[in-house]
Amino acid sequence: MAKAQIIVNLGAPSDFSRGAAENFLGEFLSDPYILPLPGFLRRGAARIIARRRAERYVAAAKSIAVGGEFPVVHYTESLAEKVRRMSGVPTYAAFCFGRSRIADVVSRAMGEGFDSFRFIPAYPQNSLSMTQSAKISACSAARGADLKFLDSYCSHPLYIGALAESLSEIGDSAVVASFHSVPLSHLKGSPYASECEKTVGLLCEKTGRKNMLLGWQSKMGKGKWLEPSTEEILRKIAARGVRRVAVVCPGFSCDCTETLVEICAEARASFLESGGKDFTYCPCLNDSDAHAEMFCKLFEEMK
Repeated sequence: MAKAQIIVNLGAPSDFSRGAAENFLGEFLSDPYILPLPGFLRRGAARIIARRRAERYVAAAKSIAVGGEFPVVHYTESLAEKVRRMSGVPTYAAFCFGRSRIADVVSRAMGEGFDSFRFIPAYPQNSLSMTQSAKISACSAARGADLKFLDSYCSHPLYIGALAESLSEIGDSAVVASFHSVPLSHLKGSPYASECEKTVGLLCEKTGRKNMLLGWQSKMGKGKWLEPSTEEILRKIAARGVRRVAVVCPGFSCDCTETLVEICAEARASFLESGGKDFTYCPCLNDSDAHAEMFCKLFEEMK
């Protein structure tokens, strides 16, 4: 069998236009794993939310563009290319929404003669909304082919080691680990919250820290989601006299609007306005050598 490796990430609009952003957000929010509502309500809500958020999304995305590209696309594609060079195995970047969708990438790979696929989602912790949604798309796209899908690598030594290295220059700053929040309804039968906690525990052990604060970000809507929010934590610790803090986002493999805007800009502002003096954002692993080496090892272990 001819084997190909595929790294899956969330995705981005086809360009920086408002229309492309609205289409992307509408597609993303129409996924039942993202917005858990009955079909007709979900599609209607997705259209309304996408229309309201598109302009702000585009402005935020433009402010963090890397080489004229969305960071999540730039880094995922660069990472896949680096893994291909290191492993010697054809490796593709695919996305759940927007351009280069999973089905399109699998179809192209099949056309190039591949009939065996190894998928790793760029979501270290196994969530219903991201990991399992991507798994369904992958299984559908590669139906009939030899297929393996990695649900989680939240405790892999190379992942923990790479995260620890990203914290090596922060000195004695307090550390907040920020993960994407999810609705509490998504936790039934899902290991997501416990896997986030496991990652933080292992990261504490690896770095020799007694504790790290765990916060949740990117809540959408008014329902009950995992709390407390990262910004709430930052405001509280600043009010209590903590002057130096570093924030790491272990649930995001590549930087995106959630990390570079919500955390690096908005959360930073909240901390400083609340009395904090020194805020350090620790970038995602992105297309670093350590990250590529980790993916090479993960694909190798899948065989």
